[in-house]
Amino acid sequence: MLGGLERLIEVSRGLRVRFILYFVKCRGRVGVDREIRALDEENRPAPWARVFPGISPQSVIQQCALKRVEAYRGGELIGEWKTIEEAIAALTRPRLPRPS
Repeated sequence: MLGGLERLIEVSRGLRVRFILYFVKCRGRVGVDREIRALDEENRPAPWARVFPGISPQSVIQQCALKRVEAYRGGELIGEWKTIEEAIAALTRPRLPRPS
């Protein structure tokens, strides 16, 4: 899953997309907006130690069950997926040109 998180950061940087990762039993969230950040319940950046006390970023990603991944461009929700891999695949697949 850490490899997927690294790819999520690359996609965030390349497509200028912001991701929010929601977890099943954790109140805090992880935001990926060109870097990894801890988010509180209202999706505001907060100190990691307050949102996930005693848990490192790697441990949160590995130990907490992922509920969903949301992607935003600006303030607009552009997609929601169940896994990091689904989000990456949906946003990076080649688009067919529109017929004229």
